[in-house]
This record gives sequence, structure tokens and C-alpha cells, in this order.
Amino acid sequence: MLNKGIILILFLYCCISITYAQKKKTTSFFFDTDRSVLYETQQEAFAQFITELDSTEIIAISIFGYCDDRGRKGYNDTLSVKRANHIKGLLMEKGINAEKVTFLNGNGKIDLKEPKNIDEQRSFNRRVDLVISYTQKKLSTESSVLSDTLKVGDKIILENILFENSRSVLLEESIPVLEQITAVIKEKKQYNIAILGHICCNPPGRDVKDFETGEYNLSQARAKIIYDYLIYKGVDKKRLTYKGMMADYPLGRGEKNDRRVELQITGINK
Repeated sequence: MLNKGIILILFLYCCISITYAQKKKTTSFFFDTDRSVLYETQQEAFAQFITELDSTEIIAISIFGYCDDRGRKGYNDTLSVKRANHIKGLLMEKGINAEKVTFLNGNGKIDLKEPKNIDEQRSFNRRVDLVISYTQKKLSTESSVLSDTLKVGDKIILENILFENSRSVLLEESIPVLEQITAVIKEKKQYNIAILGHICCNPPGRDVKDFETGEYNLSQARAKIIYDYLIYKGVDKKRLTYKGMMADYPLGRGEKNDRRVELQITGINK
């Protein structure tokens, strides 16, 4: 049975267009009742989000604030604007150019959709949606990703395997790249391979939260989604392992390079 991650990869692969112009990604941050400042766990979530935000790829940012259904209209309208401006301020503190924020709006209250799970609905409705438009580039790889001269212990960085911020979800433009890498691994049957997931900006020995699942295993989850895909596409499971390396092995070439997936040769079959 296919797991959720593989199903999502296959869906993205079927939906890829021929041309690559721009894409939009929405990330939500949540607030306590009557508050316009993120609470502690959401502050941590925002800090993690920023570590994976590549500002050089941003075209524009839209920020939408919301409230739950309680309170007067005027109060909710004002509070939703304050929440949106709070997120904008956090972006500016992290060095995001204010000119990138092309739209900011407080949309006031969101009515309940059904008369059950009211607390959960209200918690979800007290939020700001951050919609970021990125340039979207067509990525490529070469068949030489695995040469015939590799030795046990050698590592190959998969430069163009990219994920959603703080999630183990592949960006859609990475899927054709993964297809090519899969074909190469199937061809180079002499190599046993470990898939190693890395994150950045964290103390050694500690992983960060995968916002797709809520588990604190992002580096491992990213490695596993590649592992699962390779097996699904026909690579012998006996040739593969995977491991989350957390932030224990920075390259010293900036945060972007520390967020990576590597292949490591673990054995050579005669």
C-alpha cells in the first residue's frame, strides 16, 4: 500500500506543466484569543519557517489576517489587521525587504462551518495566511550523479531535490529530477546507497518539527520520502537505507547548503 508521501509525489508528477514561471505557497500561523502576537510555540514555528525561506527566490508576499466568529465586527476587523502586521513585522526583523510585501489585509472574522468541533474551528480561524510567490525554475540533473569510480563512504549531494518549507513534501519541480536520479540508481546496480537527510540552524543532536506530520524528525522524514520513492520505482530495497542527520554536519557554505539530501555509498556489489 502506498504511503501518503508517495501518493503526493505521484500527484505532483502528473500535474507538472511544461513551462515553469512562478508558484505560490501558503503557510499559516495561529494566535490565541484576542491576541495579535504569536504565542510561544507559533513563534518557534515561525523561526523554523524563516530558516528555510530563500528570500532570493521571492517575487511577492501577501498577508491575510483572520479572527474567529466571536466579538464585534469592528473589533475583529482591527484585530485581523494587527495580526497581519505582526507577521509582516517579523518578516522585516528577519531581513525580508518590505517592498516584497505587495498586499496586506485584515479579513475579519471567519464564521463556523458546522455546529461541532467548535473549539478546533475557532483555533484554526485565528490565524494569518502568508502567501509567498516564488520564481520557479526548471531543475535538471546529469546521469553522472553516480560515476563508476566511487568508493565506500563517498557522498553525493543532490543539489536539486527541494522541499516545502519545514515539511517533508517535495516541491513539484523536483519530481522530474528525482525521476532521473532513480533511473541512474537503477542502472548503477553495483552501489548500495544510504539516503541522508540534513537540516540547518539547529543545535547538534536535535531534529526539528515536520509540519506535515507534527513529528520532530524532519531530516529523517525527508530522507525516507526519497527512500520510499526509489523502492516504489523498482530499486532493490536491499541496496537502500535512510537516516536523518539532523543539523550535525554543516558544510560551512551557508544555510541553503546545509539543508540537503545526500547519497552515500555504503557498499559495492561485485
